[in-house]
Amino acid sequence: MAKMEEIVKQADLLGYRGEKREEYLKQEFKLLTERQERKEKEEAESQAREKKEKAERQAREKEAERQAREKKKEAERQAREKKEEADPKERLELEKMKLDAEMKLLQAKIETGIVKNEPGGSGARSSDAGAKHPKLPNF
Repeated sequence: MAKMEEIVKQADLLGYRGEKREEYLKQEFKLLTERQERKEKEEAESQAREKKEKAERQAREKEAERQAREKKKEAERQAREKKEEADPKERLELEKMKLDAEMKLLQAKIETGIVKNEPGGSGARSSDAGAKHPKLPNF
């Protein structure tokens, strides 16, 4: 609305009268409308692009997490199979393999940015501020 008023003032300053003034105003209003439409279109395209990129990123993260879970399950399955036939020394090695698989899972999550604050995790959360221990009485 302010732009339209500016256009009218500009026409007055330029000294346009009558038919020439109306023609000038029509042309300027048309240009203003086109600029607004172009801006709205670009904004809509930008939002659509951002939404698409976000969906693609989430799909990649989900796939990476799924693959990491599959790798962990496979490592645990292999560890269980070997554990059944292993002696104590081999059991320690299998336990190490299991921990390594879990570490790789966490590393994959970190690389894809999936890490969340899980209960009992080391990350400080604002919800923990002033929280009492769940099993201790609050005095």
